[in-house]
Parts: sequence; C-alpha cells; structure tokens
Amino acid sequence: MPEEPRPNRKHINQIKVRLDDEFEDLLTCAAKIHGTSKSALAREVLKSWLGDVVADSKADSRVA
Repeated sequence: MPEEPRPNRKHINQIKVRLDDEFEDLLTCAAKIHGTSKSALAREVLKSWLGDVVADSKADSRVA
C-alpha cells in the first residue's frame, strides 16, 4: 500500500496587500533584479522586517 504524501504546510497562509503604483513598480523591479517572483520577494521582506521588529522589541524590554 503506497504511503500517503505528507501535506506541505510551508507558506500555506495567504494575505492580500494593496500597493500604490510606486511600491508596485519597486517590487516588480526588485523581483526582476533578484530573479524571483514578487510574492516570494514580498514574503522575504516582510519576514525580515518582522524579525527585526521582534528583536528590537526584545532588546527594548531588556533595557527597561
């Protein structure tokens, strides 16, 4: 009996983001430069920014 494939649980949550023309153009150009899709680049930028916010928040709470 073949084994059931495990579901891919990576990147299954979706959000919708509305950008003005300026940021849409920047995202499109950056994706072309990096050779990736706009959605993948936006995901990595968001993850990086959120990681920085959390790290800053932890550092601020240690100082206080």
